[in-house]
This record gives sequence, structure tokens and C-alpha cells, in this order.
Amino acid sequence: MYNIHYRSFHLQRFILLCCVLPLLLTGCAMETKQQAEQRLSNEDASATAGQLTSVQFYVPVEDENKVAIIDVISGKAIADIEVGEAPTIVVFSSTMREAYVANQNSSTVSFIDTMGVKEVKQVEVGALPHGLVLSPDNRTLYVATVGNSYISVVDTNSAQVTATIDMGATAKTNYITAFGNTLYVSDHENDKIYVVNTQTQQLERSFDTGRLPRAVHISDDGTRLYVPTAGDGQLEIYDVATGKAIAEIDAIEGATDVAWTEDGTTAVVTGMEGNGVAFIDLNTNQVIQTIGDLPGAKHLAFNRIQSRVYVTLSDSNEVVVIDMTSRSVEEKIVVGSKPHGISIKALPGIGGSCG
Repeated sequence: MYNIHYRSFHLQRFILLCCVLPLLLTGCAMETKQQAEQRLSNEDASATAGQLTSVQFYVPVEDENKVAIIDVISGKAIADIEVGEAPTIVVFSSTMREAYVANQNSSTVSFIDTMGVKEVKQVEVGALPHGLVLSPDNRTLYVATVGNSYISVVDTNSAQVTATIDMGATAKTNYITAFGNTLYVSDHENDKIYVVNTQTQQLERSFDTGRLPRAVHISDDGTRLYVPTAGDGQLEIYDVATGKAIAEIDAIEGATDVAWTEDGTTAVVTGMEGNGVAFIDLNTNQVIQTIGDLPGAKHLAFNRIQSRVYVTLSDSNEVVVIDMTSRSVEEKIVVGSKPHGISIKALPGIGGSCG
């Protein structure tokens, strides 16, 4: 009986440590927004930005050639990282120690040290780099280049382009997503999605979409592609195996990007030309609410618990924060002129209760 109780006690203690320790490391469980603002006012912004356990958003800002860092708890922009010209999209390594930014007008990718809060190098890639995907082992970065018909393949260890993948003479690669050994690349000029095998580094097939596909995202199980089509103002959903449309949902003018809740019930679609976001019920494939007056609403990302969605406003200098329960604007954060992409930096298990 003693052994049973002894083991039970230590099991409970182990569970408690697993649950509480990450929160103690970040201070998220007890830190209020007001406390966070006080903390930031007393600390060097760069030092705060470089904390590995901090939960943050990285926002490339096109007109200012920088990446702005937003502290999730305080809702403040706390630091900037200088990068190349007209940065667009940012992705993180699995350790969150490295980030990579596509610099469209420089035709380079910036390598960023997130703890040092600085760019460490730029690597030349194809013309007008835009979409980025990093392999699960962090060793290979795939770069979609709008200015030519190739995907640039970058070795992150050597910081060199080791290969290019030809999409065809007329292709214009734009956004990119991945599942397993397969890339899915949007072509906004030819209204297509390209399917690429990363093992053979060959284009396997393509399928047609609606007019002007922009961002492309794949479901967690790899069976569906979500493609906003700006020319049709739709969110299109495709069966990956067949390339056939499962749904074509009227969403918002200039549909640009999409994110959906973990339970699969709700999608949020931005509309650059529509200057707003649409909330879509994925059970009925109907828009349930639209929020307007969001100039150039472009890219979006959830916080860790999906209580809020953060949207870049490319025709302003702000990121807007929208409450997912009330579906209303909560605040706007000034980051700099013409914010483009947005990605969350958060270690697994860290920041689950934060904001």
C-alpha cells in the first residue's frame, strides 16, 4: 500500500511540474497585460525580444525593410530587425532559434538569429522571393520566386542555393506549403497549384484553381488544400489526391489568406481589396460575419489558444487584433508602413495560456 501511495504522489508531482514549469519559465500564467507593459518599460526591448521562451509575432514590414516583433502579452511592438528590401514572409525553425525572411526586392533570404535579435546573413535566391517553407529537419528552405519559374532550394547549414526546381517556362510561383515530401505552390498568374516531390525535386503535376490564387495552406492530415482566390473572392477547398474542388465558398473581395480553428469549424479569410476579414462556418460553408474598415487586410495568424487572430493591414502601418469570441476588433498595433506576413514564435508547450 505504501508503494502505491508513494508512486501516486510522485506521478502527481511529475504532472504538476510538467504543467506548471513552462508557465513559470514564461511568466504567462500570472502576468497581466499591465504587468507586461511595466516589464517592458523597465527592460531593454532587444533583450526581451531575444528571450527564447517569449511568445511573439514576427511581422515583415515592406516599406521599412525590417521585421517588427510584437510581444503577445503586452500587445506592443518591442523590437525591429533590419533585413533586405521589401520583406514579405517569415518562417521559423522548429527550435525557434532561427527565422528566415524573404526579401522581395533584394532577391535574397535573410537568416535571423532570434535570440540575438539580428540578421546574420543574406542569401541570394531567384528573382522576387515570396513564399517560404522549411523542411521538418530544418535543413532545407524552399523559396517560391515570383519573378521566375523556379523554386530555389537553400541548404540552411551552408547558406547556399543547392538546386532549383523548374515549374515550367510560363510559371510564376507565389505562395508555398508542404506536407511530408510534397510541396504545393500557387501560381497567381496562371491560376494553378503545382505539386512537387521534394525527394526527386521534380514537378509531378498541377491542377487549375479559380482566378488569382494567393496563399495556399494544407490541412493537418494532408488531405485538403485551402486556397483563397482573389479574382473570385472565394475560399476554395481541394482534395489533394485528385486536385478536384470540394468547395468554392464566396468569402470576401480580393480573398488573400486563410486560417482555421483547430476544431475545423471556423475559417477566417482576409481580403486585401475587400479591406476586411470574413468568418466562415466550415460546416455550412457560409460566411457568418464580416469585419470591414481594415485597409489592405493581408495575412493572419492565431495566438496559441486561438482566442484572437492577428491580421496585417498592408495599406496602413498596423496589425489588427480580433477577438474570436465576439468577432470584433480589440486593438491595433503600430508596426511600420506596409506590414506583409505574420508568424508566431512560440516553443511547443510554451504560452498556451497567454493572451
